[in-house]
Amino acid sequence: MSTIPNEINWKTLYSGDPKDGWLHSGVGVFSDGQIVFESPGGGAFIVLNPEDESFTRVEVSAAVLHGITVLQNSNDDAFWICDPGADTSGQLLLVNRKGELLRRIFRPGTIEGDLVTWKPTTVAVVEAEGAHKGDIWIGDGYGESLVHRIRPDGSFQTFDGSSTSLVFNCPHGIAIDTRGPESLVAIADRRNKRIVFFTLDGEYVESVSSELMIGPSSIAVRQDRLIVTDLYGAMLSVDLAGKVEVLIPSIKPERGEGWPNQIKDGESLAPDVRDGAVNSPHGVAVSSNGTVFFTEWYFGGRVVQIFHP
Repeated sequence: MSTIPNEINWKTLYSGDPKDGWLHSGVGVFSDGQIVFESPGGGAFIVLNPEDESFTRVEVSAAVLHGITVLQNSNDDAFWICDPGADTSGQLLLVNRKGELLRRIFRPGTIEGDLVTWKPTTVAVVEAEGAHKGDIWIGDGYGESLVHRIRPDGSFQTFDGSSTSLVFNCPHGIAIDTRGPESLVAIADRRNKRIVFFTLDGEYVESVSSELMIGPSSIAVRQDRLIVTDLYGAMLSVDLAGKVEVLIPSIKPERGEGWPNQIKDGESLAPDVRDGAVNSPHGVAVSSNGTVFFTEWYFGGRVVQIFHP
């Protein structure tokens, strides 16, 4: 029996001011249920309380808060920011809710990073007890289309996807898939229109694709489903058998001029959006009670809550 409720319970929690710039953001959930995402235009994050929609803005040294991963077992709600950079080098930053820097990671094998090729978009951390606890998986979606695994001792492996019979082409999102008897690494290989699964050792397991999957971008686990944002299409779910279903449809089947924004009188403006359909879903996270939060990528952007009990 499906664990996805029939009722979406849509609630728009935040709509940014288009004048502030792009919302090109991931999203994470803290232990107290508050969520964190990019402040439009970058350079800061927003911590928002979904109950009353109050929020605070905290500046941080990141050009783009593209990927956000909250550490579930952190005493101070530390979270990783995957920053592909603008006119700066890409980086991974571990910060706390005050914006204080706890750790920085550049491209594996380098010291100061590489402005041209290192453009990380996503990070996932193995937090369960076992041989792989503390492993960090990084997708360089906007750079070399590589996936890196960094172990706690600093050693690393790099994967180009060739073991899957198809090299990665924008590995945009990564999540640790805890649904089965053994955890797997799930990779949203966006331009190849598929989700790829590896063991925690880095061995290829399988790929999932569908005509419904146009541009899978980010992944989160909700009970026995993966919740997937498809940037060019809909919000999707993937069950343990690899069946792909639409959770929330796209506002329109084809991208118009200026997408994800729109062109009016020769000017690029934020798109016309509505509840119950998506324009350009980007980041996604799931709380401990099954609530799903996702972001949309456009001028100002928005943050939406669904499946709230």
